[in-house]
Amino acid sequence: MDNNLVVSTSSGRFRGHIEGRVTSYLGIPYAQPPVGALRFRAPQPFQATRGVVDAYRFGAASIQTIPPFVAWIYPPQDQQSEDCLTLNVWTPPWDGTLRPVIVWLHGGAFRTGATRMPLMNGRALAEHGVVVVTVNYRLGTFGLLAHPDFADPDNGSWANWQLQDMGAALHWVRQNIAAFGGDPARMCLMGQSGGAMSAAILAQNAAYRSCFQMAVLLSPPTLSAPVSMTQEDAAAYTELLASSLATTPRGLRNVPARTLHEAELTLNLQPLPAHFTSGQDFKLAPLLDSIFYLSDWTRTTWPADIAVIITYTLDEGAFFYNLYDQATHTRLTPPVPSTRDMLAAMVLPLVGGSLDAVAAVINVYTRAAVAEGRSSAPADLWVDIAGDRMLRNYGTRYATTIAKNGASIRYATYMHQVKAPGRGVPHCSDMPMIFGTYGLDYYRDKVGAGPEEARLSHDMMSALVSFTRDTIPTIASGLEWPVYQPGAATSVHWGTGDSSDTTIGPIPRLAQLAVWDAILGY
Repeated sequence: MDNNLVVSTSSGRFRGHIEGRVTSYLGIPYAQPPVGALRFRAPQPFQATRGVVDAYRFGAASIQTIPPFVAWIYPPQDQQSEDCLTLNVWTPPWDGTLRPVIVWLHGGAFRTGATRMPLMNGRALAEHGVVVVTVNYRLGTFGLLAHPDFADPDNGSWANWQLQDMGAALHWVRQNIAAFGGDPARMCLMGQSGGAMSAAILAQNAAYRSCFQMAVLLSPPTLSAPVSMTQEDAAAYTELLASSLATTPRGLRNVPARTLHEAELTLNLQPLPAHFTSGQDFKLAPLLDSIFYLSDWTRTTWPADIAVIITYTLDEGAFFYNLYDQATHTRLTPPVPSTRDMLAAMVLPLVGGSLDAVAAVINVYTRAAVAEGRSSAPADLWVDIAGDRMLRNYGTRYATTIAKNGASIRYATYMHQVKAPGRGVPHCSDMPMIFGTYGLDYYRDKVGAGPEEARLSHDMMSALVSFTRDTIPTIASGLEWPVYQPGAATSVHWGTGDSSDTTIGPIPRLAQLAVWDAILGY
């Protein structure tokens, strides 16, 4: 036993394990297990045990079911539990100075994901000279079900257990990270997809402002009613779930966890009753409650003292509509439109049912594709339209808002194509590069594992670490990462095509995004 690897924290004393050039501390609890009477309650401080605990194993994933297309990036989890409020730390060798810290919030539509996945191992990123923390939190039913009967006796909340878990983890890290060699005054919150949206929500909430000074938002969406639930509909949805299990909302605390999870999945697949006015696409998601989720983050002023990076993949929509399994050569997603009429029918619900808006969107995307020498086939237009509507439109537009308000914003697009028979640069394809896990068997045939990928991954990790450390961050070979300026060639391009080149230029496919402003009321 190496007592030099023991750290003392508010959760107790933990012994780490040396992995290559870093030390890992896995499965550290940051809050009490949210089980029994603590289900649908705010996270409670962990009650430390005596003695030293070996922190050698990841904690369990939150209970979840991973859809087939999501399994392209997230392998199914065989260890799942309500007892999931743990985090992991990787720290470089101590050199006498405190290191910058990156705290990671995974994505997964608020329903899937786990930091025990090899994809998110923080070792390679920590080897670049930063302390890495990855956080588990409640998902799906357990993290997002809401009802006034759940009102917490401590803070009065009855929703957003997932956001509260993230906030509790941030406070834990701020309090304890110095014991791991991390600097609480140089903390960066980094999230992807749903985790990126959550990071933005937390950044805009004064309750967590002291917990980090920087943020990285990878492929952030935004959700609000009617796409997600209103408070009234969220409560009614919980009542529907309770009724399906012959109990009350309060009685849901006594339903076995797996039974509750499966019942909600069944309900989620059913049409909502006619009196619901929201939840069109997301029946469980962060809920605007004026306590933890204050307002749509893309319509809220960004904190001037938090430097931020926003990134997207070039073809976000390919993950949802043009994804292939390289092992079986099978399509994992629904068919794409083959005619303009089919395309129009698929665009119609995205624009609120307006035929004029359908025509405007298709025309704008067609003109942009032709002008740039890209395919204007209905299938390719649909991938672009869907990806922009779900994801790229929001953060890209918001980057301009941040820049015009004078805050520090940097922007990047991940452009390295996946391997055939996959196509394009889908949502999530950047993650194996960000964590240096592209060479794992699960990913190498999807994203590549040759010299180009090795160089690209190295440059991306180095750039993110430089952002946490340097006044003027660099992106590759000393090249400065410029502050984003609307209308100027100040966006980073990571890995164009099959290359590992890192360059600076305008945001790709920018002209087509303007069509959404009037449709979405910006």
